[in-house]
Amino acid sequence: MLLIFLFSTLIFVLCAAVGYLVFRLRSVEQALAQSQADLQRCRLTLEISEDVGRFGSWHLNADTKALKWSDYVFDMHERRQSLGQPKLENAILYYHPDDRSKVDTAVSQALGEGKDFELSARILTENGNELPVLARGTCQIGSQGQVLGIFGCIVDLSLPDQRHLP
Repeated sequence: MLLIFLFSTLIFVLCAAVGYLVFRLRSVEQALAQSQADLQRCRLTLEISEDVGRFGSWHLNADTKALKWSDYVFDMHERRQSLGQPKLENAILYYHPDDRSKVDTAVSQALGEGKDFELSARILTENGNELPVLARGTCQIGSQGQVLGIFGCIVDLSLPDQRHLP
């Protein structure tokens, strides 16, 4: 009799635990779905803002040197997205030859010293157009003080009728 009582109590506790876990799983799924919807809304807002504000965003991973451009940065450079994200060295080559050293120095100081930067420069697009820009980089610093990456934006300073964007 005691064995049956213990067995039924164990079954009851297991059913209650499974019920609680199912309830928590559904709550987590709902929270995840809401977070994904919020993320999508933020992405769309950023895309619209970039287009209206004529700026693009980028990120450079300090360890891998992998660069990630937003859609508007691709448009600004008149670079097809099918070519993929450029390597850092190639991205710097988009700058006018007279501006490359200051861009390279700013990025090197940001990676090495965690020094944020802002500079005016010119980029040369894939189609050979010259575009005045303002580039800004803000360092992402880890808990140990190490530079994890650089978040940045690039602003199109050309007059609207001088733009060569699609």
